[in-house]
Amino acid sequence: MKDFPGIKELKLLEKNSQKNGSGIIYEELLGIWKFQHVWGKESDEIKNIPSSILQVLSAKLELKKKNKEDQLNFEIKNSINFGLLNIIFRGRAELKGLRPLLTFYFEELKINISNFPVFNKKLKKPEDKKMPFFSLIGISTKDKWMCARGRGGGLAIWVKS
Repeated sequence: MKDFPGIKELKLLEKNSQKNGSGIIYEELLGIWKFQHVWGKESDEIKNIPSSILQVLSAKLELKKKNKEDQLNFEIKNSINFGLLNIIFRGRAELKGLRPLLTFYFEELKINISNFPVFNKKLKKPEDKKMPFFSLIGISTKDKWMCARGRGGGLAIWVKS
């Protein structure tokens, strides 16, 4: 198990990132991040059931460069696996502001069994006011973890794979 901070340390990181920004940069975000834990909006307790379910389903967040010159925009992929069943959301993400926020939306939903596509649906971009986001709180390139608070208020931590 990788070392990552506890909730008290994460909340201190969050306070600091709200005041001074997290210092997280584009290049540090690139890669595949495996979901580890989620804490509720107002809670210091890990939400064990959702955390366990997302771990069992191998929930992953993948961020790739959109193009070489662009240091703001990513291709984003969120996926879960359940045996041979693969559920994949693909879309676009953008870094905004100093904290920064990673705003994103999904353009397509794909469901595969093994590598065989069984469902594919184009998705509409939400209005700007309803755009999902992660408020990026902290990252450790040494210990390979990233922490962010989602639009819904949950605090999540991922480990780079």
